[in-house]
Amino acid sequence: MVHVTAGSGARPSKQEYLMLLALAARTRADCLGRRVGAVVVRDDRVLSTGYNGTPIGMPNCTEGGCHRCLNRQTELYPEGRGYDLCVCVHAEQNALLAAARFGQSTLGATLHTTMRPCFGCLKEALQAGIVAVHYLSDWSSGDGEDQEALNTQYAALRSRFSEFAKVEVPLAALHPLLAELEKEGNLERR
Repeated sequence: MVHVTAGSGARPSKQEYLMLLALAARTRADCLGRRVGAVVVRDDRVLSTGYNGTPIGMPNCTEGGCHRCLNRQTELYPEGRGYDLCVCVHAEQNALLAAARFGQSTLGATLHTTMRPCFGCLKEALQAGIVAVHYLSDWSSGDGEDQEALNTQYAALRSRFSEFAKVEVPLAALHPLLAELEKEGNLERR
């Protein structure tokens, strides 16, 4: 686990900065389930960002674009079921695909994401040449999976990264940043 502490004054550390970018990307997510944001970085340079939602040109989840999201509260698709019908692209996938679309190599890059990557995204990150993963919150698979096999395979993938760590960004580290924005008149309290 990586602990992030506030830098001097209101200037965030690099890890805080990158997680703030991932959180900002997350605000664009339109999935009716979990909202996730991701940032791909190499040599302290942001290569791409991504958030989860429907593919480009399709209606968003809130507009009925994903059948699974539209029916997620029914017995058709309880939590952890129906992912093969979900049209949403994960934040990590979108960040990797955006890098590819714009000609940015992800070889040797780090993935910063608001949620620990799922099994599929972890495979794709490894295949894309990502060497380190930092995340804010845990992910767990649904009950319908063969949990023992999934855990074994996930651990095998995870071991291939030079760094794989949950990041703790204390609210106290973010508060001074938000307070500064409010003081400057750039943030309204509601």
